[in-house]
Amino acid sequence: MNNGGPGKLTAAAILLAALLAPAGAADELNRAREAAALGSEARAFDLALEGLKASPRDRELFLFAVELLPENSPARARQLSAAAGAALAKDKSDYAWYLGACKALRVLGKGPEALSNCKKALELDPTAYPVYRELGLTHAAAGSPRKAAETLAQGVEISSSSYQAHYHLARVLEKRGDLSRAGASYRRALALAKTDAGLEAGYYRALIKAGIKRAEIKRQKARGKLAEPAAPQRKQLAEACLAKFREEFLKDNLGMALQQSDACLKFAPSDPGLAAERAPLMVRLGKYDEGVAEYERAAGLYGRNPAAALLRVKAAETWQKLGRPEKALAQYRLAAAANPQDMNALKGLAAAQEARSDFSGAMETYADILKLEPGNAAARARREELKASTLTSAQIMEELKLRQAFDEKKTALQPDDIKLFKAIKAAEIDGAVDYLRKKVPTARGVFISTATPEGTRLLLSGAGYNYYLSHASRDAVKFFESEGVGMREIFKLRTQAGAPVFNPAGKLTSEGEDFWRKSAPGRKTWLLSYEPVPDSPQAVQANKDIAEAEKSGYREISEPEYLWLLRATDCPEEVLQKNPINLKVINDGARVRYLLCYIDNTICFNAHNAKLPGYIEAYRAGDDYISDAKTSTAFFGTGAVKKRRFCENGKVWDGGLDGPDPVKAGAPR
Repeated sequence: MNNGGPGKLTAAAILLAALLAPAGAADELNRAREAAALGSEARAFDLALEGLKASPRDRELFLFAVELLPENSPARARQLSAAAGAALAKDKSDYAWYLGACKALRVLGKGPEALSNCKKALELDPTAYPVYRELGLTHAAAGSPRKAAETLAQGVEISSSSYQAHYHLARVLEKRGDLSRAGASYRRALALAKTDAGLEAGYYRALIKAGIKRAEIKRQKARGKLAEPAAPQRKQLAEACLAKFREEFLKDNLGMALQQSDACLKFAPSDPGLAAERAPLMVRLGKYDEGVAEYERAAGLYGRNPAAALLRVKAAETWQKLGRPEKALAQYRLAAAANPQDMNALKGLAAAQEARSDFSGAMETYADILKLEPGNAAARARREELKASTLTSAQIMEELKLRQAFDEKKTALQPDDIKLFKAIKAAEIDGAVDYLRKKVPTARGVFISTATPEGTRLLLSGAGYNYYLSHASRDAVKFFESEGVGMREIFKLRTQAGAPVFNPAGKLTSEGEDFWRKSAPGRKTWLLSYEPVPDSPQAVQANKDIAEAEKSGYREISEPEYLWLLRATDCPEEVLQKNPINLKVINDGARVRYLLCYIDNTICFNAHNAKLPGYIEAYRAGDDYISDAKTSTAFFGTGAVKKRRFCENGKVWDGGLDGPDPVKAGAPR
């Protein structure tokens, strides 16, 4: 049945007649293009290869053959591989021959060799779009849809007026499951193809329209817009939908997996298992608010059981990443209520309570932990530390009197008394009672026996603490001698904060005693008399700021890397430090530290700063070349395109409202 009209039929007949007519090698390119316009890629490739037999160094014809080689034709791939090999034997300076080898090896199933040749082509010409097309498709064939999409997006940036570039990006996005971006790329490709009256553009218009139709059908299926199934089929459809969702997730097609899970909600809106699987997927895609809401919804569907506790803990951890400690605390409370024996819930609750200065609540939670794990030394020590820190002056005085470590003539607590109490408690928490029982098992007046709700406990008396300090001081001297510190230097040692380890009488100070207890063989943590104190208040604050930034996805880069980044991007310093790049500059008092958002799908991550880690990785790999070219090379008649850096005219370039993300055209490839 003919619906194309007499005009289209005549045009097709003319093209077919032209293909069947004899021609010389010089005409093979036009004939190949005509064959492609009729939809016969295999025939077009054969014609191009015939022409290459007469003109083996015809780059344009060779690149057209590379583009048209069918992905499912090993026999033709071997022919292209032979042609590429012959060209490379004579000339290794042209990217085209490596690109041909890449495509041929990919079709032959030799992924690593294909990737190597594509990367060599990229090194030779990082501004040619065909390189990004084949490299992206090679990543896709190797099962790396994310790398494929990123590479093809770079190709679009370099050749933004090429409908082929937009089409290939759309195709990979469609396969990856990112149907929204795929549809946008298809529509952009179609708009560009309509402005070209050539035969090749007609061929691509047909491919693009088919892609638009496919993407829309997939979107409708994913959204569950198709006909409502009959009730008896619902369970089977739900199971099939979940299987498809998990299959896409395992393939790392996260966008498609999420859309598939949206469709599954139609069949199983109250399935806690589905909600529990959707939540981490949303978080991985950077949808933190939606993800934490889904964690909470899943926990609510499970009710009061262990599964709900696990999900509440996940919700709490996500809220902490979002900087919402009060919501994290609420979720930890619900987790502990859902499963009072969940240690992760209890530990998280205790830490959250401490962060909110709810020390009495934290002590109660640590007590709950000790009921479940009586041997949990860390929980016991932390509870004792908190208990000691919350005592009033009157209570500290009573504690010292109990230990016979307080002068009865005194009427008020002095700072030295508080310091002594803290030192005794710290020593007790760290095992000083057991240590001293081994050293002086028969000594009198060393310990005080006291009744507690947990049974009888031994405490250090004032005299006992002095005994402990004497023995600890001797052991500390032996320890530092074993670490190679000379006797003259031992009594001059200081902590990293600059506090003396020993007092003039040769005994450990309270700071020194704590320092000695935490020391380990083979690890130098002390300062000799001539060594400066490294941790100034500014350095301490800088380290805290850096630690917080790293939790949000930042990583430190060196000063040379930072200076090179300024040159490669053409960005002023203040632009890199402001939104949306948000590069952090921290001064620790000794030097300036630079931190760049580096980790995918973290709080700091966005579409703009996602480009920059690639610059640093290239620099670290030794690629510090920065192109001064102002335009990219043309591709099949598309014309030269202005080449842009990450920043243009002192601002981050975003390609306009409908354009691509900030480009990286000036960076090494």
